Amino acid sequence: MIKNIFLMFTFMFLNSCSEIFKTEIEIKDCSNSNYDCSYTESVQPIFETYCISCHSSTNSRGDLNLESYTSLMNSNVVNSGDSLNSTLWKRMVDTNSPMPPNGILDEYKNIHIIAKWIEAGAINN
Repeated sequence: MIKNIFLMFTFMFLNSCSEIFKTEIEIKDCSNSNYDCSYTESVQPIFETYCISCHSSTNSRGDLNLESYTSLMNSNVVNSGDSLNSTLWKRMVDTNSPMPPNGILDEYKNIHIIAKWIEAGAINN
């Protein structure tokens, strides 16, 4: 009985705290628009959601830091205007070793957003 009460209160506490710890980052979907994708509104939020935990200044796996536009461009993985020849895009769609691993990039549209941004010149906007 005491165990059941404890479990019930634990569940209620964790459920009430879920909103406090929820950190959703809004990604502006520009994949189907005629407008260029914005680095700030579309690309960086994807990196923050899916990539920063492994590719940051404190954890720079593969010598890739995706915390800022400058650090991304200094990593030489983006071939502005040519997504198909950009290392960043190639790694995201590599079926043998995709990034992020386990397909956690979530949706094809996120890959399309990054490709569209690269094709538009990978500008910092």
